[in-house]
Order: sequence, then structure tokens, then C-alpha cells
Amino acid sequence: MREINLSGLKVRLDDPIQVTEGVGHTWFPQLTRFTSGELLASTSAVADAHGLPIHAQRVYLSTDQGRTWEYRYTVSEAMLSIKIPRPNGDILSLGRVTPDPPGQWRNFIGNYIRYQAGGRRIQIEDGGMRVLGLPRDVRAMPPQHVLPGQVDHGQQTFDGNGLEIDGRLLTTMYLTFAGDDLYSVVLIASDDEGRTWRYLSTVAGPDAVPGVPEGPCEPNLAQLETGELMCIMRLGSGPDWHLARSYSQDGGRSWSPVDRLPAFSVEPSLKRLSNGVLVISSGRPGIYLWLSTDPRGASWQQIDIVVHHNAWAPDAGYTIIPERSGERAKRHGGDQTTAYTELVEISPNRLLLIYDRVPFGWNSVPLDSAQRSRIFVLPIEIERA
Repeated sequence: MREINLSGLKVRLDDPIQVTEGVGHTWFPQLTRFTSGELLASTSAVADAHGLPIHAQRVYLSTDQGRTWEYRYTVSEAMLSIKIPRPNGDILSLGRVTPDPPGQWRNFIGNYIRYQAGGRRIQIEDGGMRVLGLPRDVRAMPPQHVLPGQVDHGQQTFDGNGLEIDGRLLTTMYLTFAGDDLYSVVLIASDDEGRTWRYLSTVAGPDAVPGVPEGPCEPNLAQLETGELMCIMRLGSGPDWHLARSYSQDGGRSWSPVDRLPAFSVEPSLKRLSNGVLVISSGRPGIYLWLSTDPRGASWQQIDIVVHHNAWAPDAGYTIIPERSGERAKRHGGDQTTAYTELVEISPNRLLLIYDRVPFGWNSVPLDSAQRSRIFVLPIEIERA
């Protein structure tokens, strides 16, 4: 255990716990908690590439707050993207959607997916979920990214998390609108337990953050003590691309101009703890926690998770060496973590952070290699001092 004293905070980092290891691809982890207490971790089993003939995630379950993990199954049609725990113990999962009817790009249909019984059962209802009323057409995928016989889903994806506010579910998508070159983040809402999602607002588009390489994407939401919503968003990949942030004071119908956070750069996870502390996990290069004791996240303190991880690592097969240049080719060749993370509060003010170690960057681990990709969860406790 390592104890870190920050201004107004005491943070305890336990030893990392390995969820799984593997050859090939074992990376881009996700984590969620059933309201009944079980934990579900998923990892991508395929390359990070367009035009794949199949997408697949391996799923692992824990019944003891993350101390031990068991592989259960591999899913494709029940892919977890956004995961929304429900009071009855289910997890509502939102994945890939398709234009419906074909020939237009504002209304979509997809599977209605619920993980049940602590992950021991998956319910998939074909065509049971709809996204309606996007304000502009979604841009089609480039032809080279759509294999023969596949459906062009368009440049859109669910990503982030979900909130329930006054009986209404809110979640996010990022997408590229026709006529744009970069992403936008939109907020959608459901009043029927996630079967029908309707466009509510655009959180931020390319015009909100000129000069960035990707546009707002990979969002995450939290409701603050003030009642406001706060949305944080990726803008690029590398140390120069700090996260964007916007607030809503009216339940997500309108959003403030974006500002920028000290946290960077990909797939941020945002949590407001039981004690009111705001926590962000993100990185690339590296993996970091950023913590704020201010109700609106006015100032942040940083903890380097890789330093803690490497101090624990039993040998070189467990250490993580980030590629800090920010250059894409070098990162894909040798950055030893995707820096995709997720935070889950497993009990009041106690978190698990999930992250990966990939020995050869974006290259798969050969079957005959002694190296392994590894997925870890890190127990974290955060107290106000």
C-alpha cells in the first residue's frame, strides 16, 4: 500500500490485481458494477482497426470486489460500450446501431441488451432499441472501412457512461455529422428504460474547439453537488491534448462554452465520490488520476499511476513504459499501455481503476512470445483530510 497526502485529501493506493493476461490482443479494458455487487470487466480481443469482420470482447466476473476474477465468455453481438447499472440488478448495455430505415442518417436501430444475474445471463432483443431525431445527417464511413456485405453504420458510436436524473436516462454518443471533418458529442435521453433514445442536445462540436485533431469525442458525464451536469471530452492523443469540459445547468438541454482541464488525453473516466470528491482517470502518455475537492472541479491534483504500478511490478514482464513523445508511429510501435481506463466506486470513497499493459504497443503479442498483455485493477481509497 502507498499513502499519498494531497491538499485536503489522503489517497491510498493498494497493490494492483491482475484480471487476466494473454497473447494476441488483450487490451482496451472496461469495468462496471452491478447494483447487486458483482463486477464485470471486459477487454477487446481484436485489433484497433476499421473494417474488422468481427468485433469481440472477453468478459470476466468478480464476486469479491475485484480481489479475484473468472473468465466467463466472449461476446460480439452483446458488446459493452456504454454500461448503465439498473436498480433491479441488470446492466443496460448500448452498442452498435444501424440506420433505420436505410437511406437516411438521422434515426438508428440496434439490439436491446441487458446483462442479468450478476453477468451470468445476457438478454439480447434484436432491434429492440432506437436512436431518433438527430438534428443533422451522420456522415457515412469511407468505403474502404466497410467490408463487402457489411452495413455502413456511419461515423457514430456510443461512448461514455449513463446517468439517471428524475427518472430519465441520459447518455452520450460521439459522431461526425455530414459536412464536418471532426467529431461532435451529443446527449440523448430515454424515458422508457433505454428502448428509445431521443436527441436532446449537442454538448460540443468542432467549432467549439478549433485547431484540434479529432474534435470532441470519448465523453464522460457526472452530476455535480450543485445539480449541474459536467461533461469531459477527448480532443486528441498525446500530452498536448488536454480534455475539454462543459457544464449544463438545465438537465442537459444546453451547455456552456468549453474550457480545458489539466487532465489529458484519451477515454477519460469521471466519478463524483460519496464524499463529493471528483476523480478523473485518463492519460496517454502514461496513466494518471486527477482529483478535485471543489464542487465544480475548479482545481485539480495529479497522481501518476504508472509510477505506483512499476514500484509494485515483480519483474520486467509487468512494468509499463509509456511512449512520451506523442508521435503516433512510436506510440503504436511501443507504448506499453493504451491508457484506456475506467473508474468504479465499489463502496463509499473506495474505487477500482482498470487499465492495461501491452508489451508491443498496438502490435499483437505473438503466440510464441514469453511476453503477455495484462489487465489490472487498482484499489484506491480517497478520504478528505
